[in-house]
Amino acid sequence: MAGWLKRVFGGRDAAQESSDLGRMAVDPVCDMQVDEEKAAATSEYRGKTYYFCAPGCKKAFDQDPEKYLNEGPEGGHPGH
Repeated sequence: MAGWLKRVFGGRDAAQESSDLGRMAVDPVCDMQVDEEKAAATSEYRGKTYYFCAPGCKKAFDQDPEKYLNEGPEGGHPGH
């Protein structure tokens, strides 16, 4: 199986591949995984940074952050 992993990851194993990934966050609006270094947008709220997959998610969050922090994701992507 190790040979298969190296073929899939271009000669690297799964441990090496996962270490290449950035730090991941969850978009509070749509529940998507977002690489913090590549996030389309961010917002600061109550001293915490939130990361978004798209500007539409940030806009929805900024309009009513408590809605998304208390209820969880809406199951869609606003504006995209």
